Formats: sequence, structure tokens, C-alpha cells
Amino acid sequence: MAWQRVASFSEIDVDGVLGVDVNGSPVALYRLSNEVFATSGICTHALALLSDGFVEDGRIECPLHQGQFDVRSGKALCAPVTEDLRTYAVKLEGDDVFIDMERPAASAPAVANAAPNCKAGDGVRNAEEGDQAGTRKIATMNVDPELSLTKRYVWPAEGLTRIPDWVYTDQTIYEREIERIFHGRTWNYVALECEVPKVGDFIRSNVGPTPVVVVRADDGSINVVENRCSHRAAEFCRELSGNVKEFVCPYHQWSYDLQGNLAGVPFRRGVNGKGGMPADFNNAQHGLRRLNVTTHRGVVFASYLDDMESFQNYLGPEVLNEFEATFDGRKPRLLGYYRHTLPGNWKLYHENLKDPYHATLLHTFLVTFGLLVAGNRSLMLADATGRHGVMASAKSERKSVSSDAKKEMRAYRDGMTLAEPRFMDFVEEFDSPWSVTMATIWPNLIIQREMNTLGLRQIIPTGPHEFIMKWTMFGFEGDDEEMTRHRLRQGNLMGPAGFLGLEDNEAIKFVQDGMQHVPGGQHLVKLDPAVAAGTSDSLISEASIRAMYRHWRAEMGL
Repeated sequence: MAWQRVASFSEIDVDGVLGVDVNGSPVALYRLSNEVFATSGICTHALALLSDGFVEDGRIECPLHQGQFDVRSGKALCAPVTEDLRTYAVKLEGDDVFIDMERPAASAPAVANAAPNCKAGDGVRNAEEGDQAGTRKIATMNVDPELSLTKRYVWPAEGLTRIPDWVYTDQTIYEREIERIFHGRTWNYVALECEVPKVGDFIRSNVGPTPVVVVRADDGSINVVENRCSHRAAEFCRELSGNVKEFVCPYHQWSYDLQGNLAGVPFRRGVNGKGGMPADFNNAQHGLRRLNVTTHRGVVFASYLDDMESFQNYLGPEVLNEFEATFDGRKPRLLGYYRHTLPGNWKLYHENLKDPYHATLLHTFLVTFGLLVAGNRSLMLADATGRHGVMASAKSERKSVSSDAKKEMRAYRDGMTLAEPRFMDFVEEFDSPWSVTMATIWPNLIIQREMNTLGLRQIIPTGPHEFIMKWTMFGFEGDDEEMTRHRLRQGNLMGPAGFLGLEDNEAIKFVQDGMQHVPGGQHLVKLDPAVAAGTSDSLISEASIRAMYRHWRAEMGL
């Protein structure tokens, strides 16, 4: 490739950086006195645009994690960056700057050591420091944050059949998910109505990582408020559940009624005419942040948006039908909880339950005892948007599994038996052709119906690499003692150490480990090419995962 004119010398500030696009590749140009140097414009650590960074003493500092590179040699100087930048040859002709994308820069002495303040985790800068660093210049290109984001995070050209690692590992992406998904146009599961049956009953919950309190008010309504005092931001509710007449913040004793209204402020008028709140302080303007709430068949959902569509429209007719097959009008009755942390990205759990392919291969119990086997009557349903899904299967008898299928399924164990023969009993109680359904309700709920054991799994993300899973196991008010014992017995399938749950937990960790330890890759999701994205009647399919990421990309603007 020949020399290409890419900019004017006068466009580049002294000790500054200018970002340019050369044949679709971001390039960073640096001016040190009367010399110009060129490197790849993307940080090798986390895909940030270096044109948004700072130049000082011949170093470019990445704006995202404060790693530094020598602009002359491209050498990585300090953590977290470890991989050098690619450099390009530069020549000046008058005011014109030319680069050759196929030739590296001529050898130049690299900066010997990183700057004294270049430390892992030292990402805090104050405004005064920025003003004093007179030689630091922020490039004028890509000042639009949305434009910068879409250039930094580029989806593979193959489309939905490839998913880049940064979807699961990047902090900026995670923070955008909280804003646009969990705090965006979604209904988030927060509780069962039976968990707050009486006035004053409350339970702590979450919308994404945000702590909330679900409480039954004096008028019988269910309210969901942020667990954050409007005074100094303390989490005022410390118990997991209970019954109260009011909420009192432990820090300064501000109190709130059961609808989140500010009821009392100690020493509001001060003491002896001194101190206290301003005369125009209005309690009505300082209540707890209250979320929009809806319930359906005993299940409570909350949203940060007041103009949400109805829950029925949010699910769509097919997924709503499966939801109502489980919540069939009987009143749910709480049986208990599991709670554990998983070292993986929260979306991997959605994928896991939109991936019937793994279920036929990973889970010894499922395939050996006929709960989910390749060849079973089955369905991997996706709603029209792609955000929700239902994995469904009809239980088969072990003798119906073909010898060819057994050869493909290494997890299959001929001769394995149960010490408790009642474990696999299936009492037909639902108006459904399926013995197993796993409904994924975007963004934070899985409804599990595995024969007769019933549970809700609430996803609580805590960062790009970890989430909490809260399992709420339930039955129905009309269950007799025998049915309750049967549900609890079959509950050993699930939970952090269940016959099935344990294997999924490890698999999710393995995937996250692979992305963290060997970063910069892509996932392959090509199974079932006859279905571009959406519902499939085959268990050997990833079409529902593709549909989920079609929706995710639209919501994220990526």
C-alpha cells in the first residue's frame, strides 16, 4: 500500500493526539514538537479509542483504564496494558501528513519507564490536575460519546452468528446494560405476592444491581422503592424480610411510610431556633424513589419507566401462554430459597436456557432419565422480539432413546438407577404438553417447571464477571402434604448443588474464564442455520440465542 495523506500537520495540537480513519481502520496521530508519529487508534487492552486519551512526555494514556503506551515505538508501558500498539511509518510534506499502513515506524528510543502515577487501578483524576497539565490535549475528534462507543465496540461482520467477548467482559458495556436494560424499558421480577401477604410485610429484592424493597402498604397495594435513604443514600432496610409500620433509616432516623413518602425528619426545625432544615423544605419532595409496579397471577414485577406496556403485551401471546400454564390461577405458596454467586456474565445464564444443545450433552441426569433428550418432542420458543424464550420438552422413557443418540451423548449412563424411585414420578397437573419448561423472561427471571418442582430464578448482576442467583421455590395453596414433599424431593434437581444446577454453574465459569484469560475472541453460534433467529423445534439449535442478541444490540445501540 502506498503513502496516503491522512491529515494536515496544523490539525494536530502540539503534544496532542488526533484520531483519523484510514480505510476503515482507526489510527492515532501524535505531534511531539515538530515530529508526528502514528499508531493503531485502538487500545490493545479494552478497545478504547486512543484519540480520546491524554498525551504527556511522549506517552499516550488510554482514557478507559489509564494504561500507557510510548507513542514513538508503540511499547506498552504499564498495567493493565500488556500488548504493544502497531506503529506506522510517517512522512511530512509541507503541511501534509502521510502514513504507510504496511510499514512500521522506524526504530526510535522508547520511553524507559512508565510515568510515576501509572498504576493499576489509579483511574481517578481531578479537574485541577487536568487544568495544570498544560501539555495535555484532548482530541476534538469523536467528542460525541455515542459515536465514540459505536466505533469502539464493533460487532463482527458475520452478524448474529458471532458474538464478541467484550459483550461479556467490558465494564462500559455492563454499565450501559444497567442504564438501558435493567433501568430501561423492561419489567423486572422482584417477588411473589405470597412473600408479602399482610400490611407491613416487606422483602428486599433487586432490579439489576440496584437494591429495592417490596412492601405491602396500608391500602393493600404492593410498592417497590429503592433501598436508599433520600437524605444521605444509606440503605435503610437491613433485614431480608419482615413486618414494619414504617421504615426508619439507621443513620439519621429519617422515617418513611409504607408507600415511600417521607414521614419524619428529626430536628427538622433545629434546636433553640438554630440549625435544622430550610424553612421551605417540603417532605413531599423527598420521598423514596418509587418504581412502576404490576402483578400477574401472584408474581410482582417493577420498572423504572412509568409508561411501560402491559405485562401481557410485554410477554407476547406465546410466552404468556407458557407463563400462565405454570401460574394457572392457583395461589403460589412459598417453600424456601437458595442463594449463591456465579463467576460469569449474567447473560450467560439466559443463553444457557436458550441452548438446548448443551442440555443433551452436559447433563447426565437429564439424558439418562429422559427429561431432555435429542429426539424428544421439544420446542425452543422465542417471542417476536427475541428477548423472552421457553425451552420445553416432553419426558421420554429411557428405552425410547436410540442407540445412535446414546453414542452422541457422552453424558448418557446406561444402568444408572435412583435409590429413591419416587424421584422421577410426574404428576400431571398442568394444562401443557410439556413435562419440562424453562421460561426466560427478560431481563432477570427464569421460571422453572421441571416435572413437579417449581421455582423462580432471579438474576442479580454485580459486574461484568459475576452475578447472584436467588432461587425462590414454591408450590400452591391447594397442595396436600404429599405433593409438597414431592415438590421438595424433586427440588434436589435444582439449586447450587442440584443434580442439574451444579453442572451449569461450572460450565458458565469455564466460559467466563476462557474469555478473561484469552481475551479478544468471538463466540460461534451457528447451529440450526435454517432458522436465522427465533423459534426452533429442534434441540440442536442456537437460533434463540441469536434472537436474544438481535434484541440486545437494538436496546444497547450497538
